Amino acid sequence: MKKKFLLPILFLLLLLSALWMEERRHYEILHSTVLSSANLTEHKLTLVIHSVLPIDREQLAREVVADSMRLNAGQPRPYFELEIYRTAFHYRFDIPYDTILCDENGKIVQEIRLN
Repeated sequence: MKKKFLLPILFLLLLLSALWMEERRHYEILHSTVLSSANLTEHKLTLVIHSVLPIDREQLAREVVADSMRLNAGQPRPYFELEIYRTAFHYRFDIPYDTILCDENGKIVQEIRLN
């Protein structure tokens, strides 16, 4: 009788610990490309957000852009293209979650303005 309940409980604990391991890091940048010209700098970042739960796109964009601007300040008119994957599994199998285009303040925009 006890063995009958032990296996589902162990499976549930294993599943919860795997979910916790995936959720503990907020995001990880896997690839970064910077394209620069005289009046524009475009950053293309590929990142894994390590979350299967819903995310706040605006908050994520602000955090990633703030970290990048802290490290790479002084560039002319930076724009960021964030290619987001939910987990490392999704990245390995090329299943993107979302692509976000944002300006130097982390505000989500629809297109890059050159003027």
